[in-house]
Amino acid sequence: MKAFALTSPDQPAGLVDLPDPAASVGGVRVRVHAASVNGFDVFEASGYLVALMPHDLPTIIGRDFAGIVDGVGADRSGVAVGDKVFGFITSMPPLQVGTFAELVAEDARLVIAHKPAAVSFEAAAAIPLAGSTALDSVDAVGAEAGQTILIVGATGGVGSFAVQLAAQRGATVIATAREGDEAAWITDLGAAETIDYTTEDIVEAVRASYPDGIDVLIDAVSRDEAFTKAAGLVRDGGRIASTLGAADVEALAVRGITAVNIMGTPTSEKLSALAAQVDAGTLRVHIQATFPLAEAPAALAAFAAGTQGKIVLAIG
Repeated sequence: MKAFALTSPDQPAGLVDLPDPAASVGGVRVRVHAASVNGFDVFEASGYLVALMPHDLPTIIGRDFAGIVDGVGADRSGVAVGDKVFGFITSMPPLQVGTFAELVAEDARLVIAHKPAAVSFEAAAAIPLAGSTALDSVDAVGAEAGQTILIVGATGGVGSFAVQLAAQRGATVIATAREGDEAAWITDLGAAETIDYTTEDIVEAVRASYPDGIDVLIDAVSRDEAFTKAAGLVRDGGRIASTLGAADVEALAVRGITAVNIMGTPTSEKLSALAAQVDAGTLRVHIQATFPLAEAPAALAAFAAGTQGKIVLAIG
């Protein structure tokens, strides 16, 4: 099979031919039709993580996927050959199995659910990590009617899902987005207002409209000083979720703020819930660009440059 993999600890990942994997006794094999790009993939493909986490080379890049089951182990239940599925391979070391490949076979580290019928394999592959992280973030801050929520990084994969999920629960969402088509799109997803982060200071703009502070911050892009400034917009007793580990939980607790650093954790239950919303038309997936597997380096570069929605590899 063709795969985009690390084959050396001191060289970036590249397209290689590898033996077809087989489904283990308790595992599943999926013929991959699409896979989406996440930040972890960018670091792993560069070889940066080899010194930080155990790898079994060759290590295939990629976590998210969608495809068709073509092998099921004797001890595996709940899925059958021919099922259209989507899912996630956890990054539990040693790292070896990934989804930027024509086939993926795994057991304990495979998180899988039936693909939403209403969308393509490419759209389904864009959901697992970003959608689960957004769901975890919105749950962590207890999004509800009456709250004012600032979402920083609203136009990325996580952010665009978080805008929709928070708005569905009745919250008033302030979203960062460039003026024009990007702002129109994010408003259509449910944002009540937008701030153009390319021309405005986010903190000053929010403070001007909400001098008494906001209830909640969900931040998918900020670190260090930028995050500290954004957190200062949240009134005492509010809630904060950071998807980059930027929240100083103890320091914020002094102000009565409940802060959580979100490590997006896809589960079959979360994926099934997200799929149900996609099929119901209440959750939309936006793909900025699709690349063939052979152009995986370009897909990773496009992600690193910043995205509106998700970057996807079309494989099958």
